[in-house]
Formats: sequence, structure tokens, C-alpha cells
Amino acid sequence: MSKIAAPAEPGTMQIVLTAEQGNLVIAALAECPFKLVYELIGKLNRQANDVDGQAIADKYPCALTADELKLVLHALGNLPYHQVHALVHVLQQQLQAGLTPVAAAPKKSPKGPR
Repeated sequence: MSKIAAPAEPGTMQIVLTAEQGNLVIAALAECPFKLVYELIGKLNRQANDVDGQAIADKYPCALTADELKLVLHALGNLPYHQVHALVHVLQQQLQAGLTPVAAAPKKSPKGPR
């Protein structure tokens, strides 16, 4: 398993971005109120710069909390569709691939006659 596919820390999810996609995310966040996004922009920049040769095919992992991902998607939603639709589709695919379906537990039959 590559380092890119390593699981994120508990409470976070991992997405994989190219440098171009990362720049688009930062550009979208830059349009939001500074107080809401400055920590997230710093976090994304650190993760992009901390790759240390781990990037595979110019892609790098980013660990985000659910709230941070929500903020990223909200920021992308404020940009024109033609600029962000491909990135949003890629993020959707990554999130769906990362979800593990939970099998439903078999229903127990009630004891005794009905």
C-alpha cells in the first residue's frame, strides 16, 4: 500500500489532490471571509509542502475533518461551475470509494408463538 493511500487520523478523512486541484481549492477558500479559512489554508499549504517525495504522479494526500471538507466544498460551490465541476466530481468519487458499506445485522425472530 502506498503512503498516499494510508488512512487518515481518527476523525479525519483523506483526499488526494494534484497541485492544480490544490491551487483551485486555495483560490476558492481565498474568496471566503478570512477568519473562517485562514487556518485551513495554512493546513492545506503545510500538507502540500510536507510531501517529501511521497507524491505519486504529482498527487499528494490531504487529511481534513468533516467540517473542513464541508468548508472546502462550500467555497468551491461559490466559484463558476466550469472551473470546479471536475474537481468536485473527483472528490465525490474519492469519498464514495472510502466509504465501507456496513452489512445489516440479521433480524432476530421473536421468541415464542405468535
